[in-house]
Amino acid sequence: MLRLMAVLLLLPFGALAEDLPKPLSDTVSDFGDVLSGPQEAELQALITETRDATGVHLVVVTMGSIAEHGGQGQRMDAYAKALLNAWGIGDAQRNDGILILVSSKDRETRIALGSGYDVVYDGRAQRVIDTAMLPRFREGRMADGIIDGVKSARDRLVAPFIAGQPVTVDEGFPGPDRSILIGLGVFAGAAGLILAVRARKGASARCPQCGQRTLTRRNDSAGPATDQGPASGTARFQCSACGFSEDRDFAIAQRRDSDRNRRLGRRSGSSGRGGGFGGGGSSGGGASGKW
Repeated sequence: MLRLMAVLLLLPFGALAEDLPKPLSDTVSDFGDVLSGPQEAELQALITETRDATGVHLVVVTMGSIAEHGGQGQRMDAYAKALLNAWGIGDAQRNDGILILVSSKDRETRIALGSGYDVVYDGRAQRVIDTAMLPRFREGRMADGIIDGVKSARDRLVAPFIAGQPVTVDEGFPGPDRSILIGLGVFAGAAGLILAVRARKGASARCPQCGQRTLTRRNDSAGPATDQGPASGTARFQCSACGFSEDRDFAIAQRRDSDRNRRLGRRSGSSGRGGGFGGGGSSGGGASGKW
């Protein structure tokens, strides 16, 4: 009887995992078609720069509705958790992945956090949604809200996480144990990350031909990386000011599967993890918002 009950409880998750979509890339999967080419390129560059500077893997996914992608009858938080786990977003040991999921028809968004984030980060994720994303969404500026959300997540979530020091819910809502030294440490870590990312962004976004900061990048991958080896891709740089265009090849790191993935029942055929996913998982942390 107990075995039968356990099987019945696992059936909904198994059905959901089978229907989850495969990622379009390891940075942005615009299933909802809410991003223009330049907007998607800007997001890809921002996510790649943040990942290169910190090692933290952040992913953006847009959908018309989660029901169209295996989420019929599911809550947004449960669906986002399942998607993060199925794709294996984040490092397998640190579980530091961040998934920003936006469903335009459902008018709902969710930031799902890897299990490496303390519960205090749920409040910080809520601040990202409430201050950077929802105001733009309510104005009909979907792409701007997503881009601002990624920047805010970089500053409010990634920067203090890699600083490795205790944090409160957010700088706007100090907790009872907040200290000057902790605040200075977190601020220093955030400032260092922002400067590093902006320095990289300035160098990559300036056109080598005309000198204007109008250079966009779009990645085309030649298949996903697997646990058998890496994959390759081509980054296409184009300048909207002078028409400069250049293609550069890049490598996508070999995917690392872990025993933890297998224990969670992730199936390579249904998860469809793309290049660069490291096998991270989530226990359900994060925040949601509606507009």
